[in-house]
Amino acid sequence: MQIQAKLLEILESLAEILNQIVKEIFVPSTIKINLPKNDMTIKCDMNKLKRVFSNLIVNGVQAMNYHGTINIRAMDKDGHNVIEIEDTGNGIPENMMDKIFEPLFTTKEYGTGLDLKTCKNIIEQHKGKITFRNNPTIFTIMIPK
Repeated sequence: MQIQAKLLEILESLAEILNQIVKEIFVPSTIKINLPKNDMTIKCDMNKLKRVFSNLIVNGVQAMNYHGTINIRAMDKDGHNVIEIEDTGNGIPENMMDKIFEPLFTTKEYGTGLDLKTCKNIIEQHKGKITFRNNPTIFTIMIPK
């Protein structure tokens, strides 16, 4: 547990995390990813945050049927690092919005339903919060500075 706690105290560059993810995941040429123009440092376990961001980006790619734009924004707000990931997909169906972070819930034919629950758990381990809103779909992550 001590090692895990220490990993959450390391300052990492958001730009570096996002650049690594974009290089590691498959992004079709029909998808445009707009990364933040600014950088920020986040106290985090980089590997865990990479898992969160890559999951949200891949979900966005799939939600847009592999055509569209993902916009990622970073800002400093009320003592928090705030990261928004927005896609140009059709959004989350209203009847599914309450279940989106539940374990084993998925809208995908081959999904496990664990990814967004895992994302939520990781952000909470960082003393943060993840929320979303629809039309357009925007996932917002807030992690204390």
